[in-house]
Amino acid sequence: MLNCKEVSHLATDHLEGQCSLPTRLKIRLHLLICRHCRRFRAHLLLSRRTAARLAHELWTEQPQTVAKIQQALKNNK
Repeated sequence: MLNCKEVSHLATDHLEGQCSLPTRLKIRLHLLICRHCRRFRAHLLLSRRTAARLAHELWTEQPQTVAKIQQALKNNK
C-alpha cells in the first residue's frame, strides 16, 4: 500500500487520469483509510477548480488585463 508521501506525489496524475489501474487502486485504497490525504485531495481539487475559474474569467472578461500580462511577458524575454 502507498504511504501519504507517495499519494501526495501522485495526486495530480491521479486527478488527471494519468495513473495506471494498479496505481489508481492503491491510491483509492489509501484514501479510504487516510482522512489527511482525503483532505489534501479535496484541497487540491478546490485549488484546481478555483484556478480554472479565475483563468476563464481573466481570459474572457478582462481583455485589458490579458494584454498587460502578455506585454509584461514579452518585455521579460
